[in-house]
Amino acid sequence: MSVIHVNHIKNTLLTQFEGLIGLGDWEGHSPEQQQPVLLTRALAAYALTRLAEVSPAEAALAVTDGGEDNGLDAVFLDREEHRIILVQSKWDAKGEGSPSVAAVQKLLQGFDDLVNGRFDRFNAKIRDREEEIFAALGDAKFRFLLVFVHTGQQEISEHARRAFEDALDRFNHPSELVDYLVINQAGVHAFVADEASGESIDLDMSLFEWGLKSDPQKSYYGQVVASDIADWYEEYGNQLFNKNIRKFITDSEINDAIVGTLLGDPSRFWYFNNGITVLCSSISKKPFGGDDRGTGQFACEGVSVVNGAQTVGSIGVASRSEGSRLSDARVLVRLISLEEAPEVFASEITRATNTQNRVGRRDFVSLDPLQERLRRELQLENGKLYAFKTGEPEPEPEDGCTLAEATVALACADSDVSLTVLAKREVSRLWEDTSRAPYRRIFNDGLNALRLWRSVRIMRRVAEELKRQEAELDDNRSRLIVTHGNRFILHVVFQKIGTASLGDLSCDMESILAEAAHQAREVAVNVVGLVDANYSGNYPGSLFKNEAIYRALLEMLEGVSAEGRSDSATVATAEAQPGDTPTLFDPE
Repeated sequence: MSVIHVNHIKNTLLTQFEGLIGLGDWEGHSPEQQQPVLLTRALAAYALTRLAEVSPAEAALAVTDGGEDNGLDAVFLDREEHRIILVQSKWDAKGEGSPSVAAVQKLLQGFDDLVNGRFDRFNAKIRDREEEIFAALGDAKFRFLLVFVHTGQQEISEHARRAFEDALDRFNHPSELVDYLVINQAGVHAFVADEASGESIDLDMSLFEWGLKSDPQKSYYGQVVASDIADWYEEYGNQLFNKNIRKFITDSEINDAIVGTLLGDPSRFWYFNNGITVLCSSISKKPFGGDDRGTGQFACEGVSVVNGAQTVGSIGVASRSEGSRLSDARVLVRLISLEEAPEVFASEITRATNTQNRVGRRDFVSLDPLQERLRRELQLENGKLYAFKTGEPEPEPEDGCTLAEATVALACADSDVSLTVLAKREVSRLWEDTSRAPYRRIFNDGLNALRLWRSVRIMRRVAEELKRQEAELDDNRSRLIVTHGNRFILHVVFQKIGTASLGDLSCDMESILAEAAHQAREVAVNVVGLVDANYSGNYPGSLFKNEAIYRALLEMLEGVSAEGRSDSATVATAEAQPGDTPTLFDPE
């Protein structure tokens, strides 16, 4: 049956991508010779349409297959999810085999070269996108998904899987930066069959303490036992979310919290969760129970969860761990019928229910009276604005600062380097609990507004100097070291210039700023040299989120004198010139 499945896949690829995939490098070859190339490239693009939920035209633009592609047949920047998807594809008309170790290693080598900025090792299709790819590599929020898609029937071999796992072990410490996915013939055909069938999901639901809203669209609401929702997810998986703007995100701090509540305190889950919204092509209440609002049975056709995918998926995850506890948890559910609804009604509901503002950790910081005291002091004593509440307009750099800026500056100024690691890895962790450390270590009664403002000014001056140095570098890896090492360098600068006098009106701030710029240059030179000498195989994006490496580098820096800088460092050391304060601020 594999040849039949391959033919189904082939027809889908030709239908969706013929005319969209470039074959300029195969001009002069016969159509028979061109088609396998077209199908290989289309297979890579098709994987992107399903994984990133983009159109065939957009996916086709990401195809980089060709001579000197260095193992990367497609490179896609998924800006919405902050991830870079790298694809290698293998078309096999016979539908046999599995990814070879050599092919996997080729993909991994291309990944390693890309994340280290070695664009000279790639073809023009990738080099022409160097600027946008490099910008993503310098963004601490981006993650990577390595995809091997092929039309063979076999699962990946143990040796090939080990190659992937070894790469993940190297890149994913201390935080999850890279994941991989192997999609074989069965997986690709499942995508094709799913598109072709458009199969409707029909569910029978039991609603407790239900209610009815009949105008303008018939809708029901009530509580569903979490174990029932787990059954939905077990049977249909991500098909439940076909009309949603996103699927279940497996690696999510919020989803981990949902699972924790389900397993730790299921009886109170209803109070802590916003519930889910379900669109149905039709809803019929069954006669069982009559008009009793305590319990109702409903037949729902054409079901799609358009808000609450993370809740549903988290319930599915929790059920695999300790399913028996889910019978004690209830979930608020809204069922909305689309019968006789306007054509755009479904998309309007999906958009509206997924664009409401959520409350994050930083929102709870606004409840701390200390923040209001700092705002008032900064305004009255320094004539500066301090935006610490979500939604407040950010002041111009010369007029004030934000909570995010203040948090990062104060964390990096602290002698405890672990706070700098958090500021780099996940700044919101510093706001996790306003009653204790690490928040109380940097925001406490001993902090005055002047010290806060001056710490931010030093951070900005260091950032300005590092940007200047990055612009003068020819070596992409050195640029990435400076980019991702910005918080570590700032921490070292703060320790060198000292922070004890920053809250004192008598200190000479201009001299301190000049010294901060000078130290930033010196430290950056040494950091680039030390990283090249000791961590040449590490991607800077993960290296500078590792506390153990921070501490090791600090020890190394102590032994490096100004005369003993590494000759391999190429960071420019020109004297700092006054310049505009950077207006863009990345809290990570």
